[in-house]
Amino acid sequence: MNGGIEKLTVAQMIKLLVGIILFGMLMGMRDNFEGRWVRAAVAGCAGGILGWIILQCRKSRDKD
Repeated sequence: MNGGIEKLTVAQMIKLLVGIILFGMLMGMRDNFEGRWVRAAVAGCAGGILGWIILQCRKSRDKD
C-alpha cells in the first residue's frame, strides 16, 4: 500500500452495487409493515447487509 486510496476491482464494485440495491429495496419495503418493531428489524437487516458487503470488499482488498 502506497498510503493512498486503492481502487476497487470490478467484482468489488458489483458486490457494493448489489449491496446498495438490496439496502434500498429493504428500506423501501419497510413502510409496508404495520409494527414499529418489524420496521426496525427490516431497517436493521438492511444496514447489516450493507455493512457485511462493505466488509467483504475491504477483506478481499486487504488480501491482495
